[in-house]
Amino acid sequence: MNELPIDEATAERIVDEANEAFGMNMKMFMELEGNLIKAVGQMLFNTLTRKRGGGSTELATAD
Repeated sequence: MNELPIDEATAERIVDEANEAFGMNMKMFMELEGNLIKAVGQMLFNTLTRKRGGGSTELATAD
């Protein structure tokens, strides 16, 4: 690209476009990260709060 005949105005537009694309990518990854954290948190909450059925670790009660 260094050898392409690009004037200063075109170079500035290319840099501006690249900066805008970079900013949009940052926003997208921040949103995805937030959704991932939310999903993991919800899964952890559900795991900790779900009712457990009878299992081998419960005490047996005499009738």
